[in-house]
Amino acid sequence: MRLPALVLSVVAVTAATLVATPASAAVVVDCSTGPVTVRGTDEVYTLTGACSKVTVRGSGLKVSLTSATALTLRSSDTVVRADRAGTVRVIGAGNRLTAQRATSLTVRGSTNRTTFERLRKVTVRGAGNRVVVRRGRTEVRVVGAANIVRVAKRR
Repeated sequence: MRLPALVLSVVAVTAATLVATPASAAVVVDCSTGPVTVRGTDEVYTLTGACSKVTVRGSGLKVSLTSATALTLRSSDTVVRADRAGTVRVIGAGNRLTAQRATSLTVRGSTNRTTFERLRKVTVRGAGNRVVVRRGRTEVRVVGAANIVRVAKRR
C-alpha cells in the first residue's frame, strides 16, 4: 500500500529577501524590519507591518500589504492590493494593482491594470495599459498606443 505524498513549503529568509518554493498556503511576512523582495510563481503573500521598499518578482503572484514607501512590480499576471503605496513602479504585462493612495505611478509594459483612490502623478509607457484614479488632482503623462488613463474631474 502506498501512502500519499506530503507537500511542504520551504521558506528561507536571507538579507531581507524572501524566497519560497511553490505551495498552496499563504506566506506571511513581517516587512517592518527592512526592504523585502518576494519571488515565485502562483504564490500568495501577505505582508504585515509598515514596509519600506517592496519588490515583487515572478508570475501569477497574489500580494497584499498595508503600506510601503516604495513598491516595484517586475512581474506578469500578478495581483497586488495595498492601502498606501508611496512610489510605485509596474514593469511587465498583465499585472493588476489596487491601492488607496500613492505618490506616483510609473507603468512600463502592456495590459497592466491599476486603480487608485488618490494618486498625484502617473506616467505610462507601453500599450494597452489602464490607470483609474477616482479622486484628487493627478498629473498625467502617456506614451504608447491604446493606453487608457481616467482621472477625477477637476472642479
